[in-house]
Amino acid sequence: MPQDKVLWIDLQPTLHCLNKRVAQLLSRSFAVQRWSFQHDLDESCSVQTVLELLRQTLVASSEPMHLVGHGISGTVACLFAEKYPDLVKSLTLLSVDTLSANHWSSHYLDMRSQLPTSRQAILSHLSSLLFSSNNSRSTEIVPCLLAKCLDTEFIQGSIVNQQTIKNLQTPEVPTLVLNGEFDFVVDINSHDRWSETLKSGDRYVCMKNGRHFFQFNQAQHAADLITAFIQMVPGQWIDRELSSNDFTSLARS
Repeated sequence: MPQDKVLWIDLQPTLHCLNKRVAQLLSRSFAVQRWSFQHDLDESCSVQTVLELLRQTLVASSEPMHLVGHGISGTVACLFAEKYPDLVKSLTLLSVDTLSANHWSSHYLDMRSQLPTSRQAILSHLSSLLFSSNNSRSTEIVPCLLAKCLDTEFIQGSIVNQQTIKNLQTPEVPTLVLNGEFDFVVDINSHDRWSETLKSGDRYVCMKNGRHFFQFNQAQHAADLITAFIQMVPGQWIDRELSSNDFTSLARS
């Protein structure tokens, strides 16, 4: 039996180490590929450029794919699914708000422009809010990862110029949203905002005790939820292992 194809959208490759375990767990059930994007430092890049490059990739695919994205990668995946629903089988969003300005990088830029303190101090403080870990090694590494991402990868705007992205609507395709209970960036009210736009059959799950990068600490649970959701999406096979009730029970566990 052929496998469903999952495409993990990755606009910030430096942070993929935080997504890697979930992607590996998903690969036990699906054919998982990673779509990574990184522009030159002196290259002007817009969301429309990214959408067009992603379109070229999916047009070349033999069938629509299940898109997965975290943070701003999820925001762009949602915009893509809205614009090109025929190329997308389902959409899974991790730590994504309907308010498109809500990204960890935009919070950093706000802090950097307002607080009279060093960049390193802000990144250290921000990483403690974004990442749930008591590991001293992690508290050293995460600020460095965030700094590299800010310097070399796709973010929304800069200290002097904020790039505007329209707020999100749920696309036509089946959609799963996983957000952390204690996410500093995507606040608890995101549930209400998503509820206004989610369709019948879509799912929203609040990950208990989860912060912005909950997928690192709760990789197995996140992978189980994504797997269950994808297996419920109507496709070329009639027989599906999990029902809607099964998914609801899994989400509450």
